[in-house]
Amino acid sequence: MESAVKLLTDYKAPLLFGAGAVFGAVSLLAKIKATSPRNKYAKWGNDPVKEYCYAHSNIAEPEALVELRRVTAQDRMSVMESTMDARQLLVFLMRTLNAKTVVEVGSYTGVGLLSMALELPEDGKIFSLDISDEYANIGKPFMKKAGVMEKIDYRIGPALDSLLNLEKEGYKGKVDLCFIDADKNNYPNYYELCLELLRPGGIIVFDNSLRDGSVVFDHGEAPNCFIHETNEKAAVDSRVTSILLCIADGSLILRKNDA
Repeated sequence: MESAVKLLTDYKAPLLFGAGAVFGAVSLLAKIKATSPRNKYAKWGNDPVKEYCYAHSNIAEPEALVELRRVTAQDRMSVMESTMDARQLLVFLMRTLNAKTVVEVGSYTGVGLLSMALELPEDGKIFSLDISDEYANIGKPFMKKAGVMEKIDYRIGPALDSLLNLEKEGYKGKVDLCFIDADKNNYPNYYELCLELLRPGGIIVFDNSLRDGSVVFDHGEAPNCFIHETNEKAAVDSRVTSILLCIADGSLILRKNDA
């Protein structure tokens, strides 16, 4: 109800403020949620606008990645898969940065992981941080098929601990790219720990930074409050250059400023 009132006051809806107005705003919020692309379209297609964008991008997908996407789509948790536009963004950034050292926080079956691993040089390394190896084991045969297993370092356990361990191992200021798609309640913590690992000019990408637009209208409770806190922090943080884009489910992109 509070978010409905905020919607009215922020957007000056042409309604008489009262019970009817609040009901109207609640109905509008419900409509926004019901018509979300996440509900209407499968993760990997059928949205004509996105299909047009994919058709006019020249970032190809190798056979192993296509097969992993198909297997992932059958899983009950397939909503966690990285969308195609998110993967294309990551590949674009990998090539732009000539990334050699990468950290992914939250890998699921490894669709995004494989996309980035394929872009690494022979001596490159990507650290895959996840709380369980259940889904990582689904993706490993495809990593082997693509010939990138030796470039992947799986770190199973709480990601906060794994990030601290990477710092202790000497990776502070040496990471080119971090992709964060894990538990949203820890987004503010991942922000700081990944920023420590990042080299000047390196980039952090947060996925799900809009959550179907719900963060815009309702960020008073978890997990939206933590996502909103991260978005707000990035907007005023002098250590980074930030941009929040409507790519995938919202992509917050930070570039660590030069020292």
